[in-house]
Amino acid sequence: MATTFHIVQRMAPGGIESIVLDLARLDPDVRVVSLESDRASLVKAWPPLAVLGERLITLSKPEGLTPGLWLSLAALFRIHDVRAIVTHHIGPLVYAGIAAVAARVKRRIHVEHDGWHYAGAKRRILARMIEKIVAPRRVAVSSVTAGQVANALGTLRQTVIPNGVDLERFRLRSRHKACQRFGLPENRKLIGLVGRLEHVKGQDVLIDALGRLDRTTHLVLAGDGSTRATLAAQVLALGLSERVHFMGSISEPEALYPAFDVFCLPSRAEGFPRTLIEAQACDIPVVACDVGGAKEAVCPSTGRLVPAERPDLLAEALTQTLEMPSAVSPRQFVDPTFSNAIMVDRYRALIDA
Repeated sequence: MATTFHIVQRMAPGGIESIVLDLARLDPDVRVVSLESDRASLVKAWPPLAVLGERLITLSKPEGLTPGLWLSLAALFRIHDVRAIVTHHIGPLVYAGIAAVAARVKRRIHVEHDGWHYAGAKRRILARMIEKIVAPRRVAVSSVTAGQVANALGTLRQTVIPNGVDLERFRLRSRHKACQRFGLPENRKLIGLVGRLEHVKGQDVLIDALGRLDRTTHLVLAGDGSTRATLAAQVLALGLSERVHFMGSISEPEALYPAFDVFCLPSRAEGFPRTLIEAQACDIPVVACDVGGAKEAVCPSTGRLVPAERPDLLAEALTQTLEMPSAVSPRQFVDPTFSNAIMVDRYRALIDA
């Protein structure tokens, strides 16, 4: 049977990779190609990948330009009778896009998960060159992302397909059980954030905002990354050690979200942040920085948006959300517009068109 290949740089825990994993889970004709690393290492670092079995293909790409990878991918596409490729981000587009042309794969789709990575002139020049060679159908995860890409690369035909979530997995659960499971204080107001600990995600801004809030308010940071030590030092310097809980990487975020009184995303840049949808599917209100497609992922009745890099305004929005909870359920905004089923159907329709 003809298959669809989704190609990512490295199948490690992250927003893009979680979306690809869900697409593969829901469609048995989908295979996932990770340009970097090997299957054993990836599954060890992210156990949910084990469900893919042989459908997870790894190419162990070394760092830097790897010309031979085009030939390997083209051969792979021919062997598996690939009917469509879907690339995620510029690296996979460069390698798999050109390989698909060589292997005469007619359905070539590229997904733009954000537009801010086109800020550099070199990246824009490369993308325009690849556009002429590969001519992929383009998907953007938000209208804002589509606009950013159009501004960077010129007028392009794009289809907007927002990221979906599993509405059975992410749903209302017991706060008591969530706090017990993760060792969190039930008698405190909990602000939560699930995401990579990286500068672009803005955890430092949220920690600054926490220092402006009542001492009964705590912060829960789930995830790991390169800024972990810097953030820990900031917490110590601000005297917030007893109020900030570093959880590390969480394999089941759906079990943690219900512990939160509010979910906060203080990012400096985003595409279409799936964590906002996950939190709201669990009936948790959100506060986010107004960057990228965040505004398209926030319930207008229960959520709040603030400018990036403004811990003062972030603290104010968090206080309002905690002290004046809405009678409206944020899940009503999510269900059914942002379901995984709708996302999968939209990708299938695009591939079959």
